[in-house]
Amino acid sequence: MSYVDLFEAPAKTPVKGMAARLSRLPAALGEGLVEVLETGARLREVTRLRAMSDAELALHHITRDEIVPHVFRDRYCY
Repeated sequence: MSYVDLFEAPAKTPVKGMAARLSRLPAALGEGLVEVLETGARLREVTRLRAMSDAELALHHITRDEIVPHVFRDRYCY
């Protein structure tokens, strides 16, 4: 004869579910803020590079068509 003890996990209450969601809020806000700041800095870099002449871009080994892929190279697969 064997003995089996069944353990039932307590049901997730609405309060615990809401607390779990609220605990993730600061991280989500932080990630969103980082995204906004990075995008703003990258757009300023695109604007700066677009203001350069083709000769100045050549010194950076970039053509005018490569400005956006160059600036976002670590973020997207161009």
